[in-house]
Amino acid sequence: MADKCILITGGYGKLGVEFANAFTDNGDQVVITGRNSQKLSATARQINCDSFIHDVTDEENTQELEDYLRKKYNKLDVLINNAGLVQSQPVEIMEPKLFFDVVNVNLYGTFLCTHKLLPLIKLSGDGLIINVASTSGHRADSGSSAYNASKFGVLGFTEALRKEVRKFNIRVTSISPSSICFGDAPDSGKGVGLNGKDIADTAVFLTENRGRALFRDLEIWGTNP
Repeated sequence: MADKCILITGGYGKLGVEFANAFTDNGDQVVITGRNSQKLSATARQINCDSFIHDVTDEENTQELEDYLRKKYNKLDVLINNAGLVQSQPVEIMEPKLFFDVVNVNLYGTFLCTHKLLPLIKLSGDGLIINVASTSGHRADSGSSAYNASKFGVLGFTEALRKEVRKFNIRVTSISPSSICFGDAPDSGKGVGLNGKDIADTAVFLTENRGRALFRDLEIWGTNP
């Protein structure tokens, strides 16, 4: 069903733009968020969607976002926790602040937005929360401990949240992409790889799927990279 209210954090990043374009094309009301006001407003104008300046790690600012959505839309059908940092270094040389920043945005930010916006999602009657995880949340890589830890945490948070809110007819799922390319590309062939449009189309599929069916995690890889 189109004409849903969709909130996308990290909305002016490459994947956020793909999400916003896909849902706007689907006829939904899209709200994107991000910290940089110039990038955010430019992206919103380009896509023709709503926007709100927002830091996912700021509790007061996230409450202001909830107030804005409640006043303007009085519900939230779909929350896409997309904001994230893709950074890491080997543990021995990593500055502790880098580890904190990655976990703070990727994991705490996912928690905080969900925590503050869950009452609005309940008003939907058939809500959906999509947490953008990663194949790095399923298996670790040398030199990637901060990012791995944050995305392993997102998957654990997603599983626990799912068990809490199923009784409210709220579906909680995660999308775990491998490496993503952006821009125009062939649909198949050697070296094509996974495209941001594939992830966005998957999210639209999840919103259009019948509420009785729940996907726990969608791990998505390029067919023939």
